[in-house]
Amino acid sequence: MDNAPFRLEYEPGHQAADENGYVKRPNVNVLVEMSDMRETNRSYEANLQIFKQARAMAAMTIDMLKASSS
Repeated sequence: MDNAPFRLEYEPGHQAADENGYVKRPNVNVLVEMSDMRETNRSYEANLQIFKQARAMAAMTIDMLKASSS
């Protein structure tokens, strides 16, 4: 989350202008947002792999228990 202040532009005729004539513009930085999105996607994929490996290990443990009880 970016806590940068909004960009202020002087446009006294704009409908969103404040009493001083300034309009607050978004503080979104596309490069920062894209890098955050990629980092989030990589974290999600890593977590998904952990769950897949845990499931495979549990299945192998169950298979070994079945084989030893026979």
